[in-house]
Amino acid sequence: MKFIKDLLLFEIQTTGQDPDKHSILQLSAVLLDKDNLLEKNNFNTYIKVSYLDSVLAEHAKMLNTDFEILRKSPKLYDAVKKMHAKFGADLLLTTYSFNNLLFLKNAFKKAALNFNYDQHIVQLWTLGYIYTLNYGLKKMPTLNTLIDYFKLKQKHPFDAMETVRLEAEIFRKIIKEV
Repeated sequence: MKFIKDLLLFEIQTTGQDPDKHSILQLSAVLLDKDNLLEKNNFNTYIKVSYLDSVLAEHAKMLNTDFEILRKSPKLYDAVKKMHAKFGADLLLTTYSFNNLLFLKNAFKKAALNFNYDQHIVQLWTLGYIYTLNYGLKKMPTLNTLIDYFKLKQKHPFDAMETVRLEAEIFRKIIKEV
């Protein structure tokens, strides 16, 4: 299957589930070619949400990353601006969870940037749900369910870059069989 535009599959790690109360700690994305769904480019950054060492240490532990890496990470505005400059907006946004989209929209708003992406979003959870129904899997298609179903391995579940690459592999497998 070929798509009209390249797809930007993105994943985030946050301090919680509410886009209005919680912050993005890591923003990762892979640009998939519209014709073959292979990775053309990628983006990965941690985001510093505090200048307090105690908060940064807590976030570094949560993300299983080095404190110094997080301390030197950009603020949200710079991270979102850099991602947008790298990929532009002439693509289809793709994500596993609708909540990720809400966080990203909120990040653009906080960064005072226009969210000028196509209004059509490819949601991997929905594709996974339809796919698993057709193949008789009687479980809700969590990301872990799909990782297990396709016999993939996840070493670091709180690493958005690893997660987004696993999601890209799941997406390719589903599209190939459709």
